[in-house]
Amino acid sequence: MKRFSKVLGALAVTVGLLAGPAAAEKFVVGFQPYDTISYQAIINAELGLWKKYTPAGTEIEFHPAVQGTVVASNMRANRAQIGYMSIMPAVTLCVRAKGDVKMVSTTDMSEGTRCSLLLVRKDAPEFKSNEELARWLDGKIIAAPKGSASDQYMRRFFKKYNVKPAEYLNQTIEVISTNFRAGTLDAASLWEPTLSELASEVGEGVGRIVADGSACDNKDLGIVVMRKDFMEKYPKVAEGYLRSDLEAQLFMLNPDNWEKVIEMVSGYATGVPKRVLWYSVFGKVPANTTNPVREWMNFYFGDREKANIAEVVAFLHQEGVINTDKLPEGTVDDSLTRKVFKESGYKPAAPGAALGMIKGASASECPFKD
Repeated sequence: MKRFSKVLGALAVTVGLLAGPAAAEKFVVGFQPYDTISYQAIINAELGLWKKYTPAGTEIEFHPAVQGTVVASNMRANRAQIGYMSIMPAVTLCVRAKGDVKMVSTTDMSEGTRCSLLLVRKDAPEFKSNEELARWLDGKIIAAPKGSASDQYMRRFFKKYNVKPAEYLNQTIEVISTNFRAGTLDAASLWEPTLSELASEVGEGVGRIVADGSACDNKDLGIVVMRKDFMEKYPKVAEGYLRSDLEAQLFMLNPDNWEKVIEMVSGYATGVPKRVLWYSVFGKVPANTTNPVREWMNFYFGDREKANIAEVVAFLHQEGVINTDKLPEGTVDDSLTRKVFKESGYKPAAPGAALGMIKGASASECPFKD
C-alpha cells in the first residue's frame, strides 16, 4: 500500500530556466483520492510532472483528504497552499477566507455525472420519470455529506420536485456506504468513485443510480484553488505547478493512458476495485441516456464555468450557507492559468472544452475485472 502523503523533491529540468528560491521551499497540495476531480493531482504526484516546471529547490507534498471541506480547512489554516475541490466547498472557502484564497483553474466539468448523482436502495422500483422518483422519495431516509457538491444537488432536487423526506441526514461517504450495505438508507447522493462502488453497474449492487445532475440542471465543476499569499510570494512555483497540472489533464484525456491512470489512482484510493475506479471517470452513467459525455476539461474558466460559479454563490447565499451573494473581488482569477495555456503552445480542442472531453464507455469495455 502506498502512503497517501508523498514528499516529492527535484530540480527543474534546466538549471536557471526558472528563478528559484535560495533555499529549499516546501509546499502542500490538498487533494481527495476518493474523488475523480483529484485524479490529475495523483497523476502529477506519481509522474513527478511538477518537477519539470517549478524552481530548483522546490519540494511539494501531496496530502489526501476524504472531503473538500477538509482541504478547505487546511487551506484557511495555511497547512496547504494548493487545493482540489468541487465548486460548493470552493465557494464556501473563498467567502470565509475573505479574499485570501483564489480560484485559479478548473479540473473538469460535467452535466452532473460526478457529484450530482442519486443512489437508491437496490429493491426500489423502476422509475419512469424524475417526478415518479421524487414521489417515492417522500417520507424516505436520505443522506448526503453536508457542505459538499452532493448536498447542493440534493437540496436543488428537493426544491424542484417538492420532496419531503422523513429525514435528511448529514453523513460522510464512509457512513453512507456502511448504511447502504446495512439497508438503513433509502437514498443518498455522493460522489465518484464511492458511488459506483455501491451501485449495480460494476460495484457491489447494494444500490442503483437513478438520476444525475440533468434532473435539476445541477452541473459538477472541479476547482483548483491557491492561497493568495503563496501566489504573491512564490509566483514561479504557482505558475510551474499550473503548467504541470495542464500536462496531467492532457495525460488523463488520452485513452491510451486510461489504464495507467487507474493503476496510479488505485495506490491512493485503497480498497476500491480498479474496475470501479475506471468506471467512475471513464464509464457512462446509466441514468443519463441522452448525453454520452462524462466530463469535459477546459483548464481555465470559460462561460459555462463562470455561470456555474455564479449560480452556486447565489444558491449558497439563498440557503444560508454563506452570508453574501458575491465572491470577494478577484476571487475568480485565471490570468496565470491562461498565461500558462498560451505559452504551452497547446491549441483549444473545441469551444467550451479547451483540452477535450471524456465520453463514457460501457461497463463491458472496462479492462479491469477485479
